[in-house]
Amino acid sequence: MTYSNAAQAAILAATEVVPADWRDLSTALESCGGPEALITDSYMDDDCRSGLMPYLRSAIDPARLKYWERKLAALAKRDNPAKFIAVTDREYPQNLRQAFGRPPFIFVAGSLQPSDSRSIAIVGSRDASELGLGIANKLAADLASSNVTVVSGLARGIDAAAHQGAIMAGGRTLAVVATGIDHPPSKETDASVAKLIPGNGAVISRFRPGSPPSKSSFVLRNSVISGLSLASVIVEAGERSGTRTEADFAIQQGRKVLLWEPSFRHQRWIKTFAQNSLVSMVDSTEGVLEVLGEG
Repeated sequence: MTYSNAAQAAILAATEVVPADWRDLSTALESCGGPEALITDSYMDDDCRSGLMPYLRSAIDPARLKYWERKLAALAKRDNPAKFIAVTDREYPQNLRQAFGRPPFIFVAGSLQPSDSRSIAIVGSRDASELGLGIANKLAADLASSNVTVVSGLARGIDAAAHQGAIMAGGRTLAVVATGIDHPPSKETDASVAKLIPGNGAVISRFRPGSPPSKSSFVLRNSVISGLSLASVIVEAGERSGTRTEADFAIQQGRKVLLWEPSFRHQRWIKTFAQNSLVSMVDSTEGVLEVLGEG
């Protein structure tokens, strides 16, 4: 479905005033007629009349609505325009729609395909070992050769190696960023890999245009990585790392977490973490493919 520029702008403005979690806005949009319900009376339903939607309609600042309309119009004129996709849009990724904490919108630079629902995340440390980088690259290439879309976070280290492996194998990869889709790459991003993504998949942002990176935005980015994926492979990670938060989100979303066994066999915290029924050890591409009923 194609929504008006004003309706899309209304979602962005609504995220500035939604009183709790953004997922509440996602639910309201799905229940009350989609983005147009923020600017019209198309949601005439008893639950919607007394729920979050009327509050949002009254709370949105008209000046902010106009601001976001101008911002979206400017984005559309860029050489490489990004597409706005609402949670109610058919193009919204199937896996992410079913995930806890699904964002009310995403911006996409590149393309999404139905086959991307068959996806595996490969994540790990920015300061990865040479062995870890090699593992991530080969695993991604092997999965891409099996028509699995590789998802990661476009950071230096394991993420970049995974994206590169998928691309070199002629496969697809989705890169989730921790900034607005139009924001210059952060220092944590592998800029050389970023240029290759749109032609081989998509760069995805859950943030409003112009949003800079922050500590919390990297955490929220991780929830989209896990949400897009059927399972997450953790190649290397410390107990208190950002990668660990991606694994925690995956479990919260009911997705499997696969720990690369050779990297973790000597880490004490893994023994407790691996007791969760959704967590298991793998040491081969075949072990990862078993999650998809293959291998």
